[in-house]
Amino acid sequence: MLKKYLFSAVSIGMAFVASAQNLAPHTMPKVAQLKPVPFNKQAVLPETFTPDLVNPNEFVSGSIDRNNSEELVAVTRWDAHGYGCVPSRVYYKPNGEPVSTYTFATDGADAFPERGTGYSARSGGTWTANPSRIESVRTGFPSAGILDDGTEVAISHGTSVTPYILRFMRKAPGATSWTESNLSLPAGQGCLWPHLVTSGNNIHVIAITTPTGNTGTVYEGINGHILYWRSTDGGLTWDKQFVKIPGLDNTKYTAHGADEYAIDVNGSTVAVAAFPAWNDLQVFKSYDNGDTWETLLVNDFPDVLENYAGAEGDSYTIDDVGEQDPNAPDSLAVFSSDGSGNLLVDDNGEVHVFFGEMYYADTDVAAGSSFYPGINGLLHWKESFGTDNFQLIGGALDYDGDGALGVTAIAEIAPYYMSLASMPSSGASADGTIYVGYAALHELYRGSNTDQQFFRHVYLVKSTDNGENWGNPLDIISAPFISDTVLIPFVENVYPMLPRHIGANVGLVYQQDYDPGIHLLGPTAAGNHPFVDNNLLWVEVDPAAIPGTSSVFTPNQNPTLDLALTPNPASSQTLLTTTLSGKGDVTVEVFDLMGKRVYQNNIPSAEGRQQLALPAQQWVNGTYWVRLTEGNNFGITKLVVAK
Repeated sequence: MLKKYLFSAVSIGMAFVASAQNLAPHTMPKVAQLKPVPFNKQAVLPETFTPDLVNPNEFVSGSIDRNNSEELVAVTRWDAHGYGCVPSRVYYKPNGEPVSTYTFATDGADAFPERGTGYSARSGGTWTANPSRIESVRTGFPSAGILDDGTEVAISHGTSVTPYILRFMRKAPGATSWTESNLSLPAGQGCLWPHLVTSGNNIHVIAITTPTGNTGTVYEGINGHILYWRSTDGGLTWDKQFVKIPGLDNTKYTAHGADEYAIDVNGSTVAVAAFPAWNDLQVFKSYDNGDTWETLLVNDFPDVLENYAGAEGDSYTIDDVGEQDPNAPDSLAVFSSDGSGNLLVDDNGEVHVFFGEMYYADTDVAAGSSFYPGINGLLHWKESFGTDNFQLIGGALDYDGDGALGVTAIAEIAPYYMSLASMPSSGASADGTIYVGYAALHELYRGSNTDQQFFRHVYLVKSTDNGENWGNPLDIISAPFISDTVLIPFVENVYPMLPRHIGANVGLVYQQDYDPGIHLLGPTAAGNHPFVDNNLLWVEVDPAAIPGTSSVFTPNQNPTLDLALTPNPASSQTLLTTTLSGKGDVTVEVFDLMGKRVYQNNIPSAEGRQQLALPAQQWVNGTYWVRLTEGNNFGITKLVVAK
């Protein structure tokens, strides 16, 4: 079926300016080669655990040394903070100090016997990480939150015994240790990859039954069944245990992958989303704290191809795909999510979904399916849009202004098996502003590995009108968020993790190392690197620094100074000419059309005709406002950059 796209009246690619009605459905720059490649993501990694290590303290490389605006939260060797959707892991204590949880792992071999929930808390600007996991048993893939009374809770899946357990941890305010218990599971079943959210004294958890690829069995007709748990007394008891949510069962699905689901809660409104590759993207919403559920259809996948297994010899035709999708890279490519999504319930109870867009195909007779690694776009949906309507709110950006991304070979894209813009995480502030962090390929920076793969940066976008419109993405792997700018071209930055409730500043944790890609989503032979140290970093961003949906600079004023630019349009340097009185401080500023200031220079006061060179070569193609202020006088003119 034909996908309809909605667009805000802002420029997402930063390389053009257009009104909403003129935007094509895919305005993000693309990779020229969109050939499908085998979808071999190790989404259900075996959890077999061999504790015998040759040297459990061996390290391949040291931590990144830094003395800049980021704060080091912790160091871990477990570099996949989610196989798809990253669960809740960062939150604020009642005193306003943030906490970050993560997968703790420090040894140098794949077994990681000490793996578990890492916990690091900030106090007075300093992060202190626990020296070991908070559980008494080996676990992985934690999710955590905080209750209204300050009780901290976390959950992870245990791997010390099979069937795999769900380990629940609880720490009361003022306590120095965690209490542990196991959630009840279906008879004979283990569960993996739990996600936890909190509201008041309520805790909501989802997880999947152990898939067959992880030594599990099919449960109730689904290989990896998503189940639901609830506690209304802060985790002391659980009144709902391994519940099957209506519609999220074998009437619709035959399988779910690791972390290909998300959950959020706001008051008594709970929402769960499932992000399968070959099926509908749906949201399951409860208005009564998880007692009853309704189904919302986000992306209507072609009915004939739902649960398509891609087995050897299987095939389908354009008739099975449905209406021709004009945005598809191939006639048999089918639109879906990339399995990495996020969910937010706003203060009005409306559900927002964020996900990396993807196309899948099975165009040969071999077993399995393929995906298109050059797809670029982070999409937003909310209930009022209706089925199959999405906004493009972010992506990998066109830094050099040539209208495309500088990728010439698929091997240059580190195999995350996601869109070039993905790993979304969202939160909302008290005034209703919605913030989304995501990671995306950066076309100007490449690693020194064999395939010269491109690094990824972390971006923030925001909406001040409940998701109707979005500002341009802000690259936070840049000054002033990184003061050591020499480091910027040489680091991989992924997995932004925002707290669900944003404070005065937009704080977030992200993962950084020196190599594109990660070890845990594919073998080194596929382009990923061995285990190395990964720094988890905290940074805080002033909300005013993130471009909004209305300009922070309005040119509708009465200028008192005449300004001239030569040349204009400019491809490199342009000269700003004006006549000054020599009275008052002089400031020159350049703004893009979203009101973001891209240049500022304070110059000495002088009387008479003055000229100042502006570095237009540093700015992407587009239209800018130039403002010169002298004391209480000012002038405004337009600059067009065209390279």
